[in-house]
Amino acid sequence: MEPAIHGDLLPVGTKATLDLSVVCPFYNEEEIVGEAIRSLLDRLRRFDVTWELIVVNDGSTDGSEEIARAIRREHPELRVLGYPFNRGRGHALRAGIGQARGEILVTTEIDLSWGEDIVGRLHRAILERPEVDIVVASPHLPGGGYRNVPAKRVFFSRFGNWVIRLCMANAVTMNTGMTRAYRRHAIRSLPLEEDRKEFHLEVVLKAQALHYRFHEIPATLEWKEYKHRGKRVRRRSSSKVNRLIVTHSLFSLFANPIRSVWALSFLSLFLSGGFLVAGVVRFALGLVSVYMAILSVGLAIIALILFCFGLIAQQGHMIQRELWRLKQDLGHGVGGGEPSPPEPSRRELAREETG
Repeated sequence: MEPAIHGDLLPVGTKATLDLSVVCPFYNEEEIVGEAIRSLLDRLRRFDVTWELIVVNDGSTDGSEEIARAIRREHPELRVLGYPFNRGRGHALRAGIGQARGEILVTTEIDLSWGEDIVGRLHRAILERPEVDIVVASPHLPGGGYRNVPAKRVFFSRFGNWVIRLCMANAVTMNTGMTRAYRRHAIRSLPLEEDRKEFHLEVVLKAQALHYRFHEIPATLEWKEYKHRGKRVRRRSSSKVNRLIVTHSLFSLFANPIRSVWALSFLSLFLSGGFLVAGVVRFALGLVSVYMAILSVGLAIIALILFCFGLIAQQGHMIQRELWRLKQDLGHGVGGGEPSPPEPSRRELAREETG
């Protein structure tokens, strides 16, 4: 049973009543949450649009939510949501997105670790591109990068995103970050279920399968320092690297297994051909070639089996995509009934790709 969300809940319909909603989850951020929220509010006040800031307490056990609520009493544009138990970043984001009233939704780190101007840059980028549904901030583009982030984390981020793109989808260079801008209909109509950080992969996977359009902007991720009780405190990631490697790898592998299965199939076929050539050469030289022939035939059979598995996986992926589309039409998205945009035909997609 889902824990009840408490806080500044409002009736939210299918149509936007504001221009922009910014959603930021937090968990046990007592040392930085006050200064971070005030800084973000100060940046948002400079926007010439109607906006709201939604912060979601993901079951913190410290005084984070009390600090946020104290600020809420002074700033009506701030909304504080929460629930009693830690459920993960994905659950917090779904809770915030479900309550968002903006036409454009931006999700990002509460301390603006992607840059003081990241909300404005994302908002501007998606408004300038009416054909785009999702804009992603990426440190892996020219002009982006990392600052004050341990080299180990940078390596795992770069390598992990490369593996995810190879296994799952080649839509964006940054699949694991939550700093993104969404059109309301796009994010609220997606049937999202992941509670933890696999949420970010789930969004990319399902959005790409349902033909949403992506765009990326370069950004720099910086681990910042804040003042807390007279001391300088550097915010550190609460993510456990080993766990993230395992969960993200498994998600990306099983999300679209056809890539890995067919890659193994073609590799087996290539090796089969190599052993066949070697066997022919050995036979011509009067050497024993039967073992090469056996290996060649065995690998060819394995390649055929893997290819058939790939066909089955492709069929399953197509069925899965249709199930996601059906969930959209039945109103099972984050917004509980947002209308989904019409899916373009294959002819339209081909015309756009060749154009």
